[in-house]
Amino acid sequence: MTGIHLAILGGSGKNLVSLLAVGGGGGGGSSFAYGGGGGAGGMNSTSGVELTTGTTYTVTVGGGGSGGGNPVSGSGGSSSFGALLSVSGGGGGGAYYNSGNSGGSGGGGGGGSNPSGTIPGTAGGAGGSGISGQGNAGGNGGPYNNGGGGGGKSSAGETTVGAYAGAGGNGASWEGQGTFAGGGGAGGNPGQGSGGAGGGGTGGAVDVFATGGSTNAGGGGGGGGYDSDGTPGGEGSGAAGGSGVVIMKIRTANYTGTVTGSTTVTTSGVYTFVKWTSSGSYTA
Repeated sequence: MTGIHLAILGGSGKNLVSLLAVGGGGGGGSSFAYGGGGGAGGMNSTSGVELTTGTTYTVTVGGGGSGGGNPVSGSGGSSSFGALLSVSGGGGGGAYYNSGNSGGSGGGGGGGSNPSGTIPGTAGGAGGSGISGQGNAGGNGGPYNNGGGGGGKSSAGETTVGAYAGAGGNGASWEGQGTFAGGGGAGGNPGQGSGGAGGGGTGGAVDVFATGGSTNAGGGGGGGGYDSDGTPGGEGSGAAGGSGVVIMKIRTANYTGTVTGSTTVTTSGVYTFVKWTSSGSYTA
């Protein structure tokens, strides 16, 4: 996994911050069979940004995209800190035969048809593209009833290989605050795709549900596997993506404590970290 380490902030008299934003993860594809994993939310950071005293900055935390869509699942919502930093949500994964959406990281493509096990089967869908600096592309679905993995911050989603679904791309760490923005693993038959490190959900398998992307990590949802009953909304459905997060690092001496939204506040040495898990604001 790739770590992001920002430069030490300026002197104690400066109202400088470092910021991280992670968008909501995309939902895993398919309402009944062989979906691609959802792409991780876009992840980016900035440092040495000076806030204006007395100004209120709106913080937006993107929600996760809905899973189980056909032809494609819901993309995640964008996250931002005022006008200083903004990222896009992850792309939704494609259903059976269909391509994933583009986004912060791209959703995986849905698997193609190969019921008899012969080669070649019907081609799967293409993975969606990621946004440069925020994430990577999703993997392509293959002709063995297996979807591609959703893209992550530090690596692309895996294209399906043989009879197994693609794994989700990995996320990245930031300033000791955790690892974020892992893509969802795609559904498969017989093999299910593993979720990318940093919150990606696991893909489904035959009569096994996919799992959702991790909350406040921007993880992509796992793609649907296969429901032997053929019931829409059953085990073949893709899972929802996880919500995003926004984190601010500021010198404790400059922290005003004037925040709204759901926050977790911690200190480390001379710095305070404010983590928003729902939308709110900060007044400098």
